[in-house]
Amino acid sequence: MNTVGKVVKDKGCSTGAVRGLSLQMIDEMNLIIPSVLVSIDDLDIDAPSNDLVLNLFMQPRAKEALRKAIKRRGVPIRLNSVYRTVAQQHLLFSWQGSCGITIAAKPGRSNHEDGFALDTPDFSPWKIALEAEGWDWFGPKDQVHFTYIGGGVRDDVGDIGVKAFQTLWNKNNPSDQIKVDGDYGPTTADRLNRSPAAGFGVKRILKVTEPMMEGEDVRQVQQALEKLELLSAAQVDGFYGPDTASAVETFQKREGLGVDGQVGPSTRKALKITA
Repeated sequence: MNTVGKVVKDKGCSTGAVRGLSLQMIDEMNLIIPSVLVSIDDLDIDAPSNDLVLNLFMQPRAKEALRKAIKRRGVPIRLNSVYRTVAQQHLLFSWQGSCGITIAAKPGRSNHEDGFALDTPDFSPWKIALEAEGWDWFGPKDQVHFTYIGGGVRDDVGDIGVKAFQTLWNKNNPSDQIKVDGDYGPTTADRLNRSPAAGFGVKRILKVTEPMMEGEDVRQVQQALEKLELLSAAQVDGFYGPDTASAVETFQKREGLGVDGQVGPSTRKALKITA
């Protein structure tokens, strides 16, 4: 399983690696407080459609102020960063001193986590329009950064984000409950590292990659194939390599499935793997 802790160690330097988990956290936040964050993808924003890093969410009042600033200037705004979940901030905090990150706020304390901050590479031409609608430019130390200070926003959304993760963890780990207190401490950091980067309950498609996929989900497939005498006990090692893919292809042919050597929902169901 690709966990948040593995992402930290791999230093892929992209917070998009925890996109799936982040979206689950945002959903959980809106269960705790309805519409505490709202989508801004209906605004005139210049962001690649395949960008997995940006979470296009803000607090409602900040969104309205951004909408007015965009209307005032009359052109789309390019964004580098908007809302950041505690999982993404955890990555940045862990990567300090690498990935080009010199300093990062403690998770739960970045105003990107509060849903009223944005970064734009076009800070100079946007400064007048944004400031006219209540956005404050950080200045030369962080030229791309603006914070909404026009009022009508909550200042505890970072804490709510931590609570959302803690609640999400407890929902998916009934035998390992943690305190839901909004505090990013050692216990929460540890559970973040152990959480699936793609999100809880999300099954990845197993296939041959370089480096090889590894984890308990691979081992479960191999154990099922061993029971069918398509793999030997020695081949049950938790790594999805060519031998496992070949065994999967044999199984797929036998079951009349599409033969691609990959384990997706249909093959997993046929192997009777439900966990």
